[in-house]
Amino acid sequence: MAQDSLVKRGKTPTNYPPRIEDTVAGILIQEGKFLVEKRRSDDESDPGFVSIPGGHVEKGESLNEALNREMKEELGITIGNSNPVYVGLHKTTSGKRDRIHYFLVESWKGRIIPHEAESLYWESNPRNLTATSDRKAMKKVKAR
Repeated sequence: MAQDSLVKRGKTPTNYPPRIEDTVAGILIQEGKFLVEKRRSDDESDPGFVSIPGGHVEKGESLNEALNREMKEELGITIGNSNPVYVGLHKTTSGKRDRIHYFLVESWKGRIIPHEAESLYWESNPRNLTATSDRKAMKKVKAR
């Protein structure tokens, strides 16, 4: 059966890779350590992962707008200057594919509070991050 007819019938051909979604992540550093979140064990994707905080880019939103929104939603902070440091790919445990745009957040205002994660803490060892793309992003930051 031709792939055209599968699409016309509303079925998705299995040989197409899943869509890649853009996401952002904010790297905050304080006293030589970086902020990580421990995802809740009941999260739909990547439950229990230790990761750099961030989230999805909404339709019509720029990467900077998404980063500002996500840092406010997840951490309760307003960010100042931020600089792109790395773009990595990540396949979630639920099978979704993310293109993660990592930013080094130079400054922020407000008290950091976990709004969505199980917990937040300052980490010194990038090897304790669960996702390979997060570890690669931290390697880029450390090389600066």
